[in-house]
Amino acid sequence: MQNYDALIKRIAEGSGLEAAEVERRVEAKKAKLSGLISKEGAAQIIAAELGVSFDNQMLKLAELMPGMRKVNVVGKIITIFPVREYERNGRKGKVVNFFIADETNNAKVVLWDTNHIALIEEGKIRKGDVVEIRNGGMREQEIHLSGFSEFKKSNVVIENVKTERSVVEKKLVEIQEGQSVRIRGLVVQMFNPRFYPVCPECGKKATPDANGYICAEHGKVMPKERAILNFVLDDGEDSVRVVLFSDQISQLIPEEELKDADKLNAFRDSIMGTEVFVSGNVKKNQLFNNVEIVVNQIEKVDVEKLIEVLEKKSV
Repeated sequence: MQNYDALIKRIAEGSGLEAAEVERRVEAKKAKLSGLISKEGAAQIIAAELGVSFDNQMLKLAELMPGMRKVNVVGKIITIFPVREYERNGRKGKVVNFFIADETNNAKVVLWDTNHIALIEEGKIRKGDVVEIRNGGMREQEIHLSGFSEFKKSNVVIENVKTERSVVEKKLVEIQEGQSVRIRGLVVQMFNPRFYPVCPECGKKATPDANGYICAEHGKVMPKERAILNFVLDDGEDSVRVVLFSDQISQLIPEEELKDADKLNAFRDSIMGTEVFVSGNVKKNQLFNNVEIVVNQIEKVDVEKLIEVLEKKSV
C-alpha cells in the first residue's frame, strides 16, 4: 500500500466518508492551490479540515509522510550506526541514526536526546529489538526524536520486515522534495566524477587538519577516496540532476575505473542515451535551489523484461 492510498483509507475511516469522496476533495484542494502541493500534502490538509488527527494513532511505516508532526510507530531495528559527537555554535552534542522496519516499509530514525542515545550506548536497545516511538516528527523521509518524544522497547513481535524502501513511480514533473520515487528516463548528460576522502573503517567523510585527516569516530586516519557521479536524466517531459555515490556507481561500473581516463570515456560513451530506471530520494540542492534525486538503485531498462511485465498486467 503506497503512502497516499494508506492516508486516504485512514481519512475515510476517521471521517465516515467514502474513499472516493475523500479523493475528490483532495483533488479539489490540489487544484485550488494551483498544483503547488502534492496529493499527500493536500490529503493532510483535508484530514485536518475533517477533524481527523493522526496524533494518537499508531501508523505503519508506509503511511508516514513529510510534514507529519506527531508520529507514533512500532518497528524492528535493522541497522544501527555509531553514535556521533558534534559541535555547533559552540555547543557539543551527540546524535545517532538507525533504521527500523515493519511489514510495510522501513525508515531512518534520528535520536538527538541524550537519554534516548544512552539506551543505545548502554546496550539496552540493540539491533533486532522492536521499539516503540511516540511523538516523533517527520523531516523529509526521516523520523526525528526530541526530548519530548518517547523511545522504548516494545513487546510487539514483528517477524517479517521490509528492508527495501517503498517507492512511487512518477514522472519528473510530479516529483517533490521528500518523496521516494522510481523514474524511467534517458541519460542525456554526464559530469566528470568527483572524489572525496573517507575513513577506511566506517566509510564516513574524513576532514583534513594540519597533520592529515580526521574521522569523527576513529580519529586520525589514512583516508581512501570515494566517488560521486552526477548525470542528467530526461523522461521526455522534464529533466533532473541525479546523484550517485559509491555503492550506486558500482551498479553501473567499478568505482576505481572512473580514475582511468580511457575507461571513463568508454563508460561515458556507453551510458549516454541509455534508458534507465532510477530509484531514490528527492532532495533539495541548496546551492542550485532545485530538486535532485539521490539514487538508491539504478538499472538499465531491459526492454524484453519490461514487455513481459506489461503483458502480465494486461491479463
